[in-house]
Amino acid sequence: MDKQKIALVANTSWSIYNFRLGLARTLRDVGYEVIVIAPYDNFSTKLITEGFSFFNWEINNYGTNPFVEIKSIIQLYQIYKREQPDFIFHYTIKPNIYGSIAASICRVPSIAITTGLGHLFSYKSKLTKWFTLWMYRLASQFSKEVWFLNKEDLRTFVRKKIVKKEKTFILPSEGIDTRYFQSKINFQRKENPHPSFLFAGRLIADKGVFQFVEAAKRIKNKYPKTIFNLLGFIDPNNPKSVSATQIKNWQDCGIINYLGETKDVRPYLEETDCLVFPSYYGEGISRILMEAASMSTPIITTNQVGCKDVVEHKYNGFICKKKNTPDLIHKIEMFLKLSPSEKELMGIRGRKKVINNFGEDNVITLYLNTLKKYLSTKILRIEEHFLKHEQFQ
Repeated sequence: MDKQKIALVANTSWSIYNFRLGLARTLRDVGYEVIVIAPYDNFSTKLITEGFSFFNWEINNYGTNPFVEIKSIIQLYQIYKREQPDFIFHYTIKPNIYGSIAASICRVPSIAITTGLGHLFSYKSKLTKWFTLWMYRLASQFSKEVWFLNKEDLRTFVRKKIVKKEKTFILPSEGIDTRYFQSKINFQRKENPHPSFLFAGRLIADKGVFQFVEAAKRIKNKYPKTIFNLLGFIDPNNPKSVSATQIKNWQDCGIINYLGETKDVRPYLEETDCLVFPSYYGEGISRILMEAASMSTPIITTNQVGCKDVVEHKYNGFICKKKNTPDLIHKIEMFLKLSPSEKELMGIRGRKKVINNFGEDNVITLYLNTLKKYLSTKILRIEEHFLKHEQFQ
């Protein structure tokens, strides 16, 4: 009997590799054939090396040219028609819309996973916004279910009549491997004589980079020994991206240290005293916040949807108002006044929260149960798979 084929479709190979590799491996381990469909990038070869069949899908994440967009839908339809997957998971706006339509034409069941609102409701062109929402309403009719990572996004979609409530489901994040992002408390880390704060993420305005830098500038005037590090990649294709020139100016002025980009954020989270992430981007559930909390790193973030889900004010970090630099500065000063034991307790609580709410094994189990429901299959190796990892939790 041939293995049932599951397709994971996203707008970047990077996101599949960094956010869903554990899911893909587990699906394969329990007996499914997994194929990945995404634009080719530096992480595509990593997915191929992992043993997954990869299919390049040409898509412009920021494009609005109707002819280019139609071409993307046709190409996706052709891949589905040729590969004949048994079930498809779509991620992010364009894959959710185009993929759901193409899957319906090919009569393949699918689920659309809304990983965050991103810029969905912030298009400058009213026509573009209206058309995108209309397409989303149309596509949601073809998906078996539409999943969300937080309740606020789900309510927004239901309120705007993009999707019917009975088709929705809350996926508690995309899951994080708490064994990989191990607690730094275990390393008996010493108190840092020069308090350090880290921003880690895409260097775009909506992630709060400018608020972080402005706060760093003012804090360093009052606390000269404080260190502010900036970690992340510049996205030249994103109009809201920070430029290399701006970063150089900030460094030359002694405001921040730019650490470049990295494939492994763990050493940086281990070294810093606190992660600062003043995002007002349409997050699903912020990945970097889960990673930091899993490593027992205290956090300062905003009351933005997808951020406040990970951090509880004064429990495992501090919450500030989004787009409010004075409030961010106030929360940084509150952290500086904490004792070493209070900071450590915040870190311990954060890891406990991630294990209880955002553990990868729990999320993957939801995927497997969903496939069992729609494909009427018996997954015989699931218990063996998770039992193998329990001892390392």
